[in-house]
Amino acid sequence: MYVGSDDYSLYAINPSGSLKWSLKTGLYVCSSPTIGSDGTIYVGSADRWLYAVNPDGTLKWRFSTGLYVYSSPTASPDGTIYVGSNDGYLYAIKPDGTLKWKSKIGDEAIFIGNIESSPAISSDGTVYIGSNNSHLYAVKSDGTLKWRFKTGSWVPSSPIISSNSTIYVGSADKHLYALNPDGTLKWKYKTGSAVSSSPTLSPAGTVYIGSCDKHLYAINPDGTLKWKFKTDGKIGSSPIVAPDQTVYVGSDDKHLYAIQ
Repeated sequence: MYVGSDDYSLYAINPSGSLKWSLKTGLYVCSSPTIGSDGTIYVGSADRWLYAVNPDGTLKWRFSTGLYVYSSPTASPDGTIYVGSNDGYLYAIKPDGTLKWKSKIGDEAIFIGNIESSPAISSDGTVYIGSNNSHLYAVKSDGTLKWRFKTGSWVPSSPIISSNSTIYVGSADKHLYALNPDGTLKWKYKTGSAVSSSPTLSPAGTVYIGSCDKHLYAINPDGTLKWKFKTDGKIGSSPIVAPDQTVYVGSDDKHLYAIQ
């Protein structure tokens, strides 16, 4: 298991819970690690660098962006690593750590215009990512803009793509959005507060997402409410669905929930 910490480190934990190794970065690690097909671990740090770490914990390479890297990297089938930075750019990095391209999708800023969303890649190579300038971006595999969709507020949520190519993403404007592949709105569902949680799909197409209104929502593929479950705290955590369809999610009330 790989996890970042505010003590400036990336940790590798054995299945038994013992420490395998740790790697020190220059600042806190809010990014979630991604593992490439060759076992390389990719993670961003607030020190402005994207790190590539070998399975034994040694540094493979690091790539400098212009500002903090809160976004979690995504590795494509061809080995390209995509990640957002608070400098307002989406970066495409080659497997050797050199720049393939970068695409401007926000303004450089400490808060407004930065990128906390993590990229999602479609089967045709389109990269989807949210920005704090209130847009979801679709960027072609060559780095050119395909389209962008405006929401009512910043987009910290990370998009996901369904089997029928619908793109789902949450926004701080309280909504879960479902978009068609051409960037048009399919539907949107309003929750009671900001949505920073990232959506998760069940095999049946149900969309699960948390909201700062303390609820976990289950939304049908047509945008109607299936059910909602109330916790005692905001839900910024992203739910996961187990093979038996149990939904797991964390809440700011200090609990992990398992919901049938």
